[in-house]
Amino acid sequence: MIRQFASIALILGVLAFSAAAYTTILLPNTQECYYERMKSGTHFSITFETASKLPIEFVLNDVNRNPIYTMPHTGEGSYSYVSTSEGRYSYCFKNNAPHEIVVNFNPHGPDEEKFLTNHDATPAENEVRKLSHNIEEVRDHFNFMLFRNEVHEHSVSATQGRMFSWAILQTLVLAGACGWQIYYVRSLFKVRGVV
Repeated sequence: MIRQFASIALILGVLAFSAAAYTTILLPNTQECYYERMKSGTHFSITFETASKLPIEFVLNDVNRNPIYTMPHTGEGSYSYVSTSEGRYSYCFKNNAPHEIVVNFNPHGPDEEKFLTNHDATPAENEVRKLSHNIEEVRDHFNFMLFRNEVHEHSVSATQGRMFSWAILQTLVLAGACGWQIYYVRSLFKVRGVV
């Protein structure tokens, strides 16, 4: 019994380190597609989020490239699907905006889902697997939060740099204006002979 829990803990640890979110940069007015080979009845799920919640279009296509599910104009989302036929399914991110959009996504393919639905497992093992899946979802959300934090930190540091440069420029312009005023007033009084 203890060996089974130790092996499950080891498997969960390996899965936790191997699971990672993917990041892509969608160029203006482009679409990027990714493919997943699935057998009939297998489960697939995906979560995604864009930097600064900029809207993109998400489409999940079946084997014949017919759209199964579409999420237009969204900055984040999640979707799960049970395949109805065997073949290569695709999920696409489309950027209709005139600027780049960074997308962070985390697919959970059939291999991970097969681990969760082992029918030969004891009830305790099934509960541990469900807990593992829930922890993985929390970890995905945490990765999205870290990604969002990095984007915002970059934005804040860039804004601070621009504000510092603008303050230096304003100081130089103010010092130049004061110097010019002093020079002008002195030259005005020199011409009149007061100074």
